[in-house]
Amino acid sequence: MNALAPVLEAPAGSGGSGKARYQIDYAGRFKYPGLALGASVVATPLELPFAPVVVGVVIARAAYPLWRRTVTGLRQTGRPNADILDSLWILFHVATGEMFAPALAICLTETARALRDLTAIAGERRKPDLVPSRKYWIERGRRRRLVLAKDLCRGDHVILGPGDRVPGDGVVVGGDGLLDEHDLLGGAKLAPRTVLDEVYASSLLAKGSLVIEVHRLGAETRLAQMAETVKERSWKETRVANYMEEMGNQAVVPALAASALVFAASANVSAAIAPLQLDFAQGIGIGAPVAILASLHHAVQNRVFIRSGHALEQLAKVDAVVFDKTGTLTEQGVEVSSVDTSLSGISRDELLFWAASASYYVLRPFCAALAAHAESNSAQLQPADPLDYSESGVVARVRGREIMVGTFSFLKARGIVVDADFHRRHDGVILNRSIRYVVRDREVLGAIFFTNALRRESAATIEALKNMGIACYLLTGDTSKSANAVAYKLGIRPGCTFAEASPEHKVEVLRKLRRKHKTIAYVGEGVNDAPAMSHADVAVSFQQATDFARETADVVLLDDGLLGLCYGISTARESMRLVHQNIVTVTAANVAAVLGGVFFNLNAVAAVAVNNGATLAACLNGMRPLLAGARQDPEIQRTTVRDDDGLLGIPWRKRTHTGVDDLLGGHSERGMPA
Repeated sequence: MNALAPVLEAPAGSGGSGKARYQIDYAGRFKYPGLALGASVVATPLELPFAPVVVGVVIARAAYPLWRRTVTGLRQTGRPNADILDSLWILFHVATGEMFAPALAICLTETARALRDLTAIAGERRKPDLVPSRKYWIERGRRRRLVLAKDLCRGDHVILGPGDRVPGDGVVVGGDGLLDEHDLLGGAKLAPRTVLDEVYASSLLAKGSLVIEVHRLGAETRLAQMAETVKERSWKETRVANYMEEMGNQAVVPALAASALVFAASANVSAAIAPLQLDFAQGIGIGAPVAILASLHHAVQNRVFIRSGHALEQLAKVDAVVFDKTGTLTEQGVEVSSVDTSLSGISRDELLFWAASASYYVLRPFCAALAAHAESNSAQLQPADPLDYSESGVVARVRGREIMVGTFSFLKARGIVVDADFHRRHDGVILNRSIRYVVRDREVLGAIFFTNALRRESAATIEALKNMGIACYLLTGDTSKSANAVAYKLGIRPGCTFAEASPEHKVEVLRKLRRKHKTIAYVGEGVNDAPAMSHADVAVSFQQATDFARETADVVLLDDGLLGLCYGISTARESMRLVHQNIVTVTAANVAAVLGGVFFNLNAVAAVAVNNGATLAACLNGMRPLLAGARQDPEIQRTTVRDDDGLLGIPWRKRTHTGVDDLLGGHSERGMPA
């Protein structure tokens, strides 16, 4: 019995498009159980000649689905399960003339099943559309048209603007732009692309415009080939419920033997039938999933999508969370963090004017961020075409002055020497920042710093997880300096920070961490995170993550905020508490009904009230999450645990910590302080 996948019917006319509006066929489900209960109440007391036969036939018709399921189960597995106990219990009671008890049991069981299915339907109606359809302007047959991504064909010329994702692998045939390949390569990987350059599916156009000719789509893309390295996930029900159901199935043969033994010892038919009520597997199969389904539904209402009951159970057991850095703990985009002048006669606004004007037309991450920062500060720029540029810097002529914006090495190669004291104050300080110096007519004016900004909720999330008894790790492909700065600011321990890790190394690190932790969650949002996500016990991603990372994830944070992870774990823990309550309730009532029937001559109706009533009560208890209020996240009082002032006074180069290579048997890295 797949308790988490009830059969739901879509009404005629839904057409199969979009989301089917599921509903329960109440008339079909309750027609015969209701008729059987009504007949047993009305016809039996009249003592008509054929009343017992008529009522028995109606009850048999109501029990037919159960009997058919029993026979099917025996044929498929070759061994009896809990359904055979219910089938025999109903059959023996009808044969002995007790009609009301089996009719009541069938009605109560169907009511509990309907409550479970209603909970499932509520969750299905709220299930989010995780993969929104994207439309693209294309040129096909000398005509321009707007089509969905699924309708693209090989050879189409796709027109992309800022913010558009590349829909397939292909070649640039027009324009130039700055392409963000973070989703494929990890880290902040922005690269210029122009005519004849290759581009790959899932890349994001950050600036400029491109026309690409599509060569490969769908399963043929590089993205799809990377996906083949990720193992498929099996979505199961909760193990605790499965375990208890299996125990109930294993109790079938002892229950049958006990029934025969009681009859042989006492010749009391009523007492002998009582052990057949030892069917707690069915009660658990109905009651336990309700708590799971209700929690899944409530989580979606609060912008956290948990994919399955198995994922919910694993989430409740998480004792360690491993975070990727770029795009997870930090924002994806580069931003200017500060401006520092080295000459007393130069203001920050003037420095920003020269640097942004010289860099305006250069399609590099820093240049794009610098131009955006200048415009946000209402700077009046005079954009100039670059004379020379590379990843390290740019040279341009602005208002007749030669302006250089570049790294220490970029300037040194052109004979520009940065003042040692000025450089020493910044070089080697781990602030998760990069530095570009600004030079006018071969004189250093100052420096501009840029960084991947921390998410404003990162520190609050780390703190909340620690308060829940969960260890936090940082595992990234970025440099150790960048990783160390982020970890220090967020309060992640030195030994819990691992940098310069390839996707394969990330998988190995997770395997090593399992020596210390029972259940590990991995939070990431890029294709490069997918292998690690597939090997974690719980994979977590965001609504705006790459399609593949989102589809790999067990948990999707629909509001793209990390605090949803804390809420999801709390919800999962509460859900499993309800599951255990329901298991105890159903099992205790079941055993009490059996013992009462064997030793205290508990009548059949009372036994049904205890046994099936407990199942119904478990269903109602499991539905409590549906009545819970809106999600309450902890208040974000600060964006970092430690500030930059603390970083400046630490002798970083004298401190070491265990890095990826050391963890995997290699050498130690330089890094975080204690």
